[in-house]
Amino acid sequence: MPAPARPRRPVGVLLQRLLAVLALVAGLTGLVACTPDEPEPSGIDLVAVGGNMGAHPQVTFDAPLAVTETETEELITGEGTVLVDGAAVMVSYLAIDAVTGETIEDTFSSQPEVLLLTEAEAGPLYDELLGRTEGSRLLRVEVGTATKPNPLVLVYDILHTRAWGEEVPPAAGMPVVSRSETGEPTVTIPDTAPPADLSVVQLIRGDGAQVRSGLAVTVRYTTIAWSTGEVVESTWGEGQAPTTVAFTGLIQGWQEGLVDETVGSQVMLIVPPEQAFGDDTLVYVIDVLAVSALNGTDGAGE
Repeated sequence: MPAPARPRRPVGVLLQRLLAVLALVAGLTGLVACTPDEPEPSGIDLVAVGGNMGAHPQVTFDAPLAVTETETEELITGEGTVLVDGAAVMVSYLAIDAVTGETIEDTFSSQPEVLLLTEAEAGPLYDELLGRTEGSRLLRVEVGTATKPNPLVLVYDILHTRAWGEEVPPAAGMPVVSRSETGEPTVTIPDTAPPADLSVVQLIRGDGAQVRSGLAVTVRYTTIAWSTGEVVESTWGEGQAPTTVAFTGLIQGWQEGLVDETVGSQVMLIVPPEQAFGDDTLVYVIDVLAVSALNGTDGAGE
């Protein structure tokens, strides 16, 4: 219930003059601010975003924020792979209600979202993501809809879908790995007997978070049979994308070979049959792309 109105006191002459002067100054200031050369700021201009790409963004604005049109601004331009139609895309995003200032969704605190860059999967973000580069950060404000009338403030980080660390010189006597322009590896198996024990060969060394038991890991990998040199399984190629798995219950070669590897790395695991599936030595080339909480992954438990 509104508070009862208080009786108004008479305003003195000097105060009346002061108020008149202040009103005149305010009017002149408003005229200057609204000149054609200095248009009123739009909703996106009133949002500030701090923090490094890949880290949780700090978003500040005065709520309620008026959003009259949907706009996108590239805050950080990455130097990674250019996103083309049908490509795999991996993003972390933060969505905030522009009216209340409350966080609606936050995947920076969980697994990254993985999708294919098609109009069917990306929807209204298709045109915004097409042609962008991995490693970029976008700020977007969206007007409300009939079903969700409150406008939104969103921050998207376009994560890497291939290893991006420092190249490591090849190890002698090991399979040779080459990569296409998209990062897809090709493995050449040497004409020798495979190692008897698990071999972990660093191909690219990243400097991100470490893979640990009790976390989920997002990877892209190719599996090759040592005996034939044939690809057994791959998350590369048309229609393929990175995958997130719980770092628990995996084959022994992965459990032992990937632990302590860092995000941004590419590692080759040469896994003897007894640490894989019992029938052949397998060569895995794995790009380590993210680590995160277990929630929502297969093997996470209750």
